[in-house]
Amino acid sequence: MTDSATPNAPDAIDVYWADGFNHVEGWVQAGLLPYLKHIGLLQKTLGITGEVAEIGCFHGKFLIALAALLAPGGKATALDVFEDQNKNLDGAGAGSLDMVRHNVAAYGRRDVDYHYIAADSSALTSLAKIELTRDRGPFRLFSVDGCHTVEHTLADLQTAQECLAPGGVIILDDYMQPHWPGVTQAVSLFCGAVPRVAPFLYAHHKLFFVGVGWHAHFLAACVAGLKTSDAARMTTMFGSGVLTVYP
Repeated sequence: MTDSATPNAPDAIDVYWADGFNHVEGWVQAGLLPYLKHIGLLQKTLGITGEVAEIGCFHGKFLIALAALLAPGGKATALDVFEDQNKNLDGAGAGSLDMVRHNVAAYGRRDVDYHYIAADSSALTSLAKIELTRDRGPFRLFSVDGCHTVEHTLADLQTAQECLAPGGVIILDDYMQPHWPGVTQAVSLFCGAVPRVAPFLYAHHKLFFVGVGWHAHFLAACVAGLKTSDAARMTTMFGSGVLTVYP
């Protein structure tokens, strides 16, 4: 099912945040919740449809959160090297498929179709991306949190862009994090190539992108609904307005 979030979807993510979030290992910050809910509701209001996906899901902490925003019967797809850690070149989180399955069973939505792809995301062919979009997408929320090298992050951003639904949002982790400079460099290369998406929000170490035709609407909605403290201010990144929340 590709319908946008149902009216009770925010309740599902609230339940996960209260009952499961702290029990799943990972580095997602708790303060991210209102931003996810705001974007999910904005997409619903605009009639934006699609599924969710994550490259680099570790133990499933953020994947379960994204799935909580789906309509009943929606699809959540995880792509990770999982136990094949020889392909985890920079050691950015040693994922475990067994742990993801365990956490999904314990804390995930029961009415969501979860699917796990064990692969090196940077090696996906054009055909594989087409099949991913056809069989599991297109995606309205696509998290990029895989290997943090320049090459992998750039490839993953390109994959997310190619598989995105109209009005879909890419969520990139660890932008401007000093321990992972490859992510920041990859964003510069990606944006320098004039992509079809532009950043509109930076919060809790995640940079959010949306299609350039949707950018003004998403930015205005975030400013209206999320600019609630002195920690939030308007900035410009790569020629696009961005609501930046830091720390």
